[in-house]
Amino acid sequence: MENRRKHQRHTFSATAEVVDLASGARLATRAADLNKGGCYLDMMTPLPIGSNVRVRIQSFGAEFTCAAVVRDSQPGMGMGVAFADLDDAQKPLIESWIERLSSPTAGPSASPAPKAGSPLEQKDALAVKLIDLLHKKGLLSSNDVSFLLRDRDL
Repeated sequence: MENRRKHQRHTFSATAEVVDLASGARLATRAADLNKGGCYLDMMTPLPIGSNVRVRIQSFGAEFTCAAVVRDSQPGMGMGVAFADLDDAQKPLIESWIERLSSPTAGPSASPAPKAGSPLEQKDALAVKLIDLLHKKGLLSSNDVSFLLRDRDL
């Protein structure tokens, strides 16, 4: 299956809130993936594809809010949303979060980054996918995910 995403996804874990603009319903959720054009929100009862929402995400001591459109909806799992009205103030915030997610852990104890395509990098990517899947299925809490992904040396 061909990847339809315009931007690379980054594993992310942050508190989020979604407001369904049609009904006004407020839904507490967790942002699980992030890219420059949208994010994936974990929720048991996602909204239908095409729903217009307002998304609020809190991470790294900052808050991001914008309108979005539901592009993917998987009952029992969550929904993917595309950001609709990013302004010049919001784009740098998303980019700074992505840069922070993409950069290797700083400090003297950090391991060198594995070479692209190396077995270590492949195992790391697989482990992150497994952790995300276990979280989406409700087998890991957000705290468990944060603990497992913090300073990971797989």
